[in-house]
Formats: sequence, structure tokens, C-alpha cells
Amino acid sequence: MLSVKNLHVTLNGKQILNGLDLDVTDGESLVVLGCSGSGKSVLLKTILGLVKKQQGTITIDGVDVDKVKRKEAEELRHCIGMLFQGGALFDSLTVWENIAFGLIHGKGMDPGAAQQIAFEKMQQVDLERRAAFLYPASLSGGMLKRVGLARALASQPKMIFFDEPTTGLDPITSNIVNDLIVRSVKCSDLGAITITHDLDSLRQIADRVAFLFEGKIIWTGSVQGMDSTENPYIRQFIDAKTSGPLTNRNGH
Repeated sequence: MLSVKNLHVTLNGKQILNGLDLDVTDGESLVVLGCSGSGKSVLLKTILGLVKKQQGTITIDGVDVDKVKRKEAEELRHCIGMLFQGGALFDSLTVWENIAFGLIHGKGMDPGAAQQIAFEKMQQVDLERRAAFLYPASLSGGMLKRVGLARALASQPKMIFFDEPTTGLDPITSNIVNDLIVRSVKCSDLGAITITHDLDSLRQIADRVAFLFEGKIIWTGSVQGMDSTENPYIRQFIDAKTSGPLTNRNGH
């Protein structure tokens, strides 16, 4: 579904991604780990075309985005849904209007038809119909995440990105959101990339784990492999040790 090869990204004179390689298959849930500032969000933004790469290839659904016209590349990227860390909802729009925003304003869909899809996606993420006419300011953190997920699913993406989906949520709500992510990915056979520092969430949602350090993926494997590996970078991260190759080399 997604293939990233030899990706290089420099921002403000600093090398963020340095020859990164990454693949995600249909129906696979990949979690990307890494220290703060390691470039995880930049990776997602580069794939989405929001950050310019200096080198490398990005292939979506078998098509190199650099080898097609700009409009075709944008259409390919529209195959990717995104759940933003803070929800990124429009305060002046109701829940259903937020969910249907891309359908109406991006695809030109009739508002009535878009509303029906919004209701369907609300049901998919366990939101009651009566919440459709509420505004974001009246929603809890967990409900905001659900609305964001419903919006990401509304366009029927082939792949979905999750940026710190459980940040700021209590443990129970985090588990609920994680269950929704697993259900959404598996039931729709989506490929998924999740950025998270929450190891409990990772163990719930990941089929495979990738560790990003100094602009490259330095380790990939299963959750079981992560827990048993002797790789010193992974061990320091999951054991939360203050001393080790992560801190000794980058000064965090």
C-alpha cells in the first residue's frame, strides 16, 4: 500500500530524515516509535505532501507520486485519512459537518448525502446520532478523537495515519480509542501508521513496530520482538532509561 525509499528531508538547514525506508501492506498496522524530535510527524507530513522532500521515492498503491501529474498525486494522497493529535476540528461546525467537510468541500458531494455518510461513520466509532448537532467545544477528549476518526474514515481511505491518538486521554478512554483503531483498520482492511509514545497503546494496535533514530528506521519487528530484543536503542526506550545510546548520542 505504501513504500518509502531513501527519503531525505531537511528543514531550516537541519537534516530530519536521512535515507529512511519504510513499507506498509494492506491491512497492516505499523507503529512508529522514536524520541521527541526524531522526525516522526515530519515523516507523515512528507508522505501527505505537506513537507517537501529533497530526495527519495514515495509510492502509494503502487504508483510513484513523482511520476504522475500533480492532480493525480493529490488524488493518491486523498486515499490516506488522517487523525490529528489535537483533533483539528472546526469549532464553528457541528460534529456531522466536521465529519462531512472533506466530502462536501473536497469532493463536491451533496450535503444531504454527505450527512448520511457522517451518520454512518458516527455509528462506526460508537457516537450516538444526537451528538451530530453538537459543537466541538461541548465534546470530551474521547469524543473529539472519535469525531476525528469518523472524519478520517468518511472518505473511505485505503490507508490511515494516527498522530498520537491517545495523548491527553485517561487510561479507560485510551483503551476505547485503541479498540476503535483496531476495529477500523481490520474491518476496512486499511493500512495504518500510528505515531505514539504510549507503549500500552502500541501493544494493543501494532502488527509491526518501527524505530526511528537520526533520520532512519534502525529497527523493525513484532511487538514480541520489541519486548525481547537486546538492541540497545530499543531497550533504552522501552525501559525508559536515562543513560544509553539514545541520550549519549543526541543529548536529549
